[in-house]
Amino acid sequence: MEIRVEYPNLALFVPELIVLITGFVLFSLDLIYKRLSHALAIGVSVSGYLLALLYIVLNFDLKGETFYNLYIRDQFSSLLQVFMLLLTIVLLAFTYQYQKFKRSLYGEFYYILSFSLLGGMLLASSYNLLLIYIALEAVSVSFYILSALQRRDFTSKEGAFKYLILGGLSIALASYGAVFLYLYGGSMDLRQVLNFESPDKRALILGLILFLFGFAIKIGVVPFHFWLPDAYQGAPTPITAYMASVGKIAFFAPVLRVMPLVQEGFHQTWVLSLGILAVATFLYGNIVALVQKDVKRMLAYSSIAHSGFIVAAVAVAETIGLKAAIYFLLAYSLMGMLSFLVLAVLERSGAWENRIEEFDGLRFSQPFLALIFAVSLFSLLGVPPTVGFVIKALVFMSLSFENLWWVAILMILSVGISTGYYLRLVVLMYMKEAEKRVSLQLTGFEKLSMAVLAVSLVLLGILPMILWDYISPTSDLLFRR
Repeated sequence: MEIRVEYPNLALFVPELIVLITGFVLFSLDLIYKRLSHALAIGVSVSGYLLALLYIVLNFDLKGETFYNLYIRDQFSSLLQVFMLLLTIVLLAFTYQYQKFKRSLYGEFYYILSFSLLGGMLLASSYNLLLIYIALEAVSVSFYILSALQRRDFTSKEGAFKYLILGGLSIALASYGAVFLYLYGGSMDLRQVLNFESPDKRALILGLILFLFGFAIKIGVVPFHFWLPDAYQGAPTPITAYMASVGKIAFFAPVLRVMPLVQEGFHQTWVLSLGILAVATFLYGNIVALVQKDVKRMLAYSSIAHSGFIVAAVAVAETIGLKAAIYFLLAYSLMGMLSFLVLAVLERSGAWENRIEEFDGLRFSQPFLALIFAVSLFSLLGVPPTVGFVIKALVFMSLSFENLWWVAILMILSVGISTGYYLRLVVLMYMKEAEKRVSLQLTGFEKLSMAVLAVSLVLLGILPMILWDYISPTSDLLFRR
């Protein structure tokens, strides 16, 4: 009997392989040098990520499965990985100055960041329950550590501990869900499980509920959101920016892959249950954000609200819903990264504590930062011509396909509530006298990165087809799979 050996097609796995090698190189350098040069670590990191990014861009239409169908490369994974890599590169322009000011310079930061990025890329590239679990652990454990990297800061440790406890619950729920899904379909591949026909669907339903609840905790969907405000507030602010952008893309990726598979057999249940969760999430996030005095915590609740908007799009069991969800997810990753990075820079000014009143007259002492922050706030609110208006209009339009008018009306109400805290910050920066002068110097890379992100928010609002032309065929492909 001839045994046929299937060799893995490594051409599909090159970007992840580059990021993995980058992580091990950084780990080895940290072992070799007692005090790893941060310039060297940043140089190695950026070089590796740019190389992986270049490979994806040049082979964007590359498709296929390898490692015995554990891993899949398609336009969906490539698109999400492009954003993950770009945002991680942007993040590295801000981390050194911030860590130096906070006296929290750790060589471990760079390779832990690489391993979390690798986990996020894998989450976007698989239907296999085992690989999803491993990738979820890689991202989660890295986030627990990164959240606690603030030296002599109790809130950092407290937030990381809460994240660890509820993150452990998330992993447990997703794992139990995977067990029931395997018992039902006899396969680790979600496509086979969800296409398996059996008269007794109790194991399937229970497995799906537990699996999706596990990711609901990671995403910050109400009522599974309790860890998020404390973790976002306590973590080093560049790490908060990373969790709100790359982390959100990574944790939403498996849910978006499952959406076209689930809706066929549980259409009405899917629409109604996710619609209710979406409404609870965006209303709660915006109402609580309205009364916050700490801007960083306010943006954390804003992140919860935006998760609700994405879930509202996911509730639409049509191709347009998936397109709206992907567009919203990628656009919010830019807005979330930019808004938190502005706070990261301001924290280097000395006694800055992110209190709302500290933003009084910011345009007088830091006109560039005030302008950048205003653009990000307008985009988060959804003011044209920013991309925030496009994505909210897209979600609103998609809701009409399932006659979810009650969700759409409450969404408009929620956006109206958010006006109270977004515009309040803009008014404080531009229409109030400065109570204290903010003195700090931005590096050229910081200014360039923030300017590029801000311009992207406006450009995608004026020319949304730039991104839509990639998202539309990607979504159609997932629904035809």
